[in-house]
Amino acid sequence: MKKQVVLLCVVCFTLGLAVSVCMGALGREKEPCASPGKPEEKIITGYGYIRGTSRTTLSNKYGAYVSKVHIYSDKPVKKGDCILEYDDFDLRKKIVAQKVDIANAERALAEALTDLELVRLDPLPSEYRNIHWKIKRARELLVKTENEWRTFDRLFKHKSVSELDLRSKKQEYQDALASYESVVHDQERINRGLRKLKIRQAEENVKAARTRLEGLRKNLAVLEEEKKFYKIVTPYDGVIVTNSDTVHLWDNAGTAAAVIHKVVRGYYIYSYFEEKDVIHIPNGTMARFFSNDSGKWYEARSFDVTRSRTAVGDKVFHLVKFKVLSPIDKKVTLDSNVIIKIKVR
Repeated sequence: MKKQVVLLCVVCFTLGLAVSVCMGALGREKEPCASPGKPEEKIITGYGYIRGTSRTTLSNKYGAYVSKVHIYSDKPVKKGDCILEYDDFDLRKKIVAQKVDIANAERALAEALTDLELVRLDPLPSEYRNIHWKIKRARELLVKTENEWRTFDRLFKHKSVSELDLRSKKQEYQDALASYESVVHDQERINRGLRKLKIRQAEENVKAARTRLEGLRKNLAVLEEEKKFYKIVTPYDGVIVTNSDTVHLWDNAGTAAAVIHKVVRGYYIYSYFEEKDVIHIPNGTMARFFSNDSGKWYEARSFDVTRSRTAVGDKVFHLVKFKVLSPIDKKVTLDSNVIIKIKVR
């Protein structure tokens, strides 16, 4: 009896083990092929700032003090709007001095024109006028003094006059001869075209005076044009960010006084990511960014990942540009800082 009970227990155990093996095999046949598990998501972070789709930095040409501020940061502007002005005191002094020179040059030109009219009416100088009468008179005086000298010469030989008187008459004759030859030379100058030369000289004086006046006026125009370099004016419609908005603040030449952003096509984000993370940001990557100005999150999409590297300490960063997709809150200002988050696998 005991043997039968032991045998029955062994059979039952064997059957149970067989059933378990079969059921395990059936279970393995129904189980699908094993697939690798999904990689865990991680978030990479970048830091950047908001700007328009394009921007232009406006710098001053000359060092000067800020005298007026017309438009402050984050205000919309139209092409030609004056953002701020610089003190152009030194330029104004030059303009005043130039205007004085122009007034003097205008008077000089008027005098030259008057002289030209006078020369055309009477081209010969006073010493050349009535030349024929002067020649006649000089000739008569020459003949008279020559006769007197020769008469005294004969009288001196007869010891009727002194040697001093003879020399005096001879000197009178020589002076008359020199005067006669002088007026004869004057006549020759007149015959060679002295009248025309005097008129030409007066015309050249007018040209010189007119040229100087024109030069001064052109220089004044250049100085007046220089005024535009003492104003910061917007080249197109956009939103302005001023860097020099304090009156009486000194700006050296070349200071970035303001930046104008063009936002007609929305906003961009310029951000920096570590080089190890850039491989996870192909063009078209969706991202979210947070603005401290509004305290809100917005959506953006990458469109340009630069290859150039920027080293900061022992880390290397790349510039990544994003197109903002969400409407921007009015509280968000241009050039304000943002934090960008991207989910990657």
